[in-house]
Amino acid sequence: MKLPKYRLFRPISAALLMLCLLVVMPAWSAPATGQESLSSVFASFPKTAQGDAARVRLLSGNEEAWYARWHLIESAKKSLTITYFIVDQDIFGFSFLGLLRKKARQGVAIRLMVDDRFMRSAKKLKDYDELEELAREPNVEIKIYNPIGRQLLPALGDLRKVFASNHDKIIIADSRVCLTGGRNIGRDYFVQLGEFTNVFQDLDVLMEGPGVVSQLQKAFDEEWKNLKNRVVRRDKVNFVSQSAKLDLAYHLMNRYLQGMGIPDLKKLSFPRSLDKTAQELCQQLSGFKKLSSFNSYKPFRGERPMPVRILDRHSLLGTRRDIGENLIRMIDASREEILIQNAYVVLDETAEAALHRASARGVKIFLCTNSGESTNHPSTVAYFLTDWKRLLATMPTARILVYPKGMPCIHTKAFVFDRQIAVVGTYNLDPLSMVINSEVVTVINYQPFARRLALRMEKDFAKCLEYKIRKEDDGRITVIFGPEAHTEAEVMKKLERFGKMKFLRPLI
Repeated sequence: MKLPKYRLFRPISAALLMLCLLVVMPAWSAPATGQESLSSVFASFPKTAQGDAARVRLLSGNEEAWYARWHLIESAKKSLTITYFIVDQDIFGFSFLGLLRKKARQGVAIRLMVDDRFMRSAKKLKDYDELEELAREPNVEIKIYNPIGRQLLPALGDLRKVFASNHDKIIIADSRVCLTGGRNIGRDYFVQLGEFTNVFQDLDVLMEGPGVVSQLQKAFDEEWKNLKNRVVRRDKVNFVSQSAKLDLAYHLMNRYLQGMGIPDLKKLSFPRSLDKTAQELCQQLSGFKKLSSFNSYKPFRGERPMPVRILDRHSLLGTRRDIGENLIRMIDASREEILIQNAYVVLDETAEAALHRASARGVKIFLCTNSGESTNHPSTVAYFLTDWKRLLATMPTARILVYPKGMPCIHTKAFVFDRQIAVVGTYNLDPLSMVINSEVVTVINYQPFARRLALRMEKDFAKCLEYKIRKEDDGRITVIFGPEAHTEAEVMKKLERFGKMKFLRPLI
């Protein structure tokens, strides 16, 4: 590790200089790699005057994750602060906006920020019609993060600026309770396997505590104030009103969550011009079998306060970079075990080097991600497949586990270090999260919580396939079990072709 550079006075002799360095080094130099403890690393994270104690509930089930969001927004009395990467055009997205419209009419002050990346434009709020309708409410402020059009000229100097997203997912209600994690707003995040074409497995955390709320509020505010954002305003001329659609979606979702099922649309009062929309929304709801017991939901179930800190990073357009470096520090501070469950793994040299150091210390490493059969982004798997053999060959204590066909697509971004510290958030181990996007993670320094998350991960690991190799005496690597053994030949060919396009790797 390089020591900080200081100006030295020439009259000081070399011997005296060396003596001074030996005396003062422990006071001002950073600990050498591997010498920090997890507790000291956690203590160095950003904190607030309100302290770091917070009640934390892990949200693993898709239905309970939706209940938590619905309850959090429905219960708000004064204010709602919300940012999401994706709000889909389905019953979840429309009812989410319908619920916000209801709260706005009740006098709740709302600030909502949605990203503007084109990767999912076919499923996002086209032309912002619904957002413009919500913006009609006097106490609602809405912004679109980093509109694509504003980055076309700057992208001539750096193409990555077009991809710079606000990947945060945050809800803060009444400056008291908050929620963050990996899930966006859409069917694939809240329903069960088999109920939709693509279903994600993910993790969120619901939290109550002034310190963690203020940290998430800061993460939101710093992106909200970014001059690259575009304010969404009400249409000057509104030829087609979306209010009735949002109200209808809210009503249908609300009654379904309470176990009242699908209504007879003939007996329901709404504009008949929405008949087709109403039928589509009801058809979507009817397939979600577990999403009907909201009345029994309780936000907290006896969770005790525990030490929690928030790590944030701005997108490429900002300056804050709190996540990547501190994840490396936690890897370096681990002594026994590192569990990683991450949707998209395309490691950079720094992250890979940290895992190499951990393996050299004898730390057990479990890396769980998607396979070509489970992923919704084949490009990331394509690059992971170029790396996995090298990772196992150079990290003898590592195990690589992948979700096979028949399991949901893993969308989780979670880490457990020595079953002491748990990390849950939006941060993928790929260039988009590491370099380009805005991200936010929650760090919990509480052994009982970390152990519970580790046990949950291990249950998932038991259902996974494990990639294995054998190193021959001549240095060759023999694959014992790899992606070719369980992936269709045509899919493998496509992944291998994409993996050869190395110039795209920094954008994945």
